[in-house]
Amino acid sequence: MKKAVKILLYIFFVIYCLSLVKFLLLDGRYINGTATVGEFFGRSNLIPFKTVWDYIVRLRQDRINADIVVRNLVGNLIVLFPMGCFLPCMFKSCRKFLRVLAVCFCIVLCVELSEPLLRMGYLDIDDFIFNLAGASLGYAIVHIPFLNQLLRKTHVYVQNQEKPLE
Repeated sequence: MKKAVKILLYIFFVIYCLSLVKFLLLDGRYINGTATVGEFFGRSNLIPFKTVWDYIVRLRQDRINADIVVRNLVGNLIVLFPMGCFLPCMFKSCRKFLRVLAVCFCIVLCVELSEPLLRMGYLDIDDFIFNLAGASLGYAIVHIPFLNQLLRKTHVYVQNQEKPLE
């Protein structure tokens, strides 16, 4: 049973990772064929919550649809939520919150730097914030006592004292 759970967990993780790559990098969001990579980096947002504030202003002025704002903010929040769940369940080295945060930070950094390089989007610190918040929520969910106990009973999450999923 433990072996079957382990295999199933790895299958779901691989499917999630492939979906993440497709969604974040391969979905054809080619914004501007004439703009240079430098122009994409030049339009980057490095001011925390500037994009959120711009959304609020544009919503009040009726210059943007609320569904665009919700999709962007909620999408950025949930995109790494599963990663925050998978990492502590699958890798003994990722049982600590700071390790999960570091791994997710590296993932977000790669994606955010790839967007302007591939001319698919702009580097935005708010994406960092919301992606890492989503991963943190995923980690927190795994550690809610009754859910953690359920995960341990189904052999999805094994505590440090016990033999980890290999």
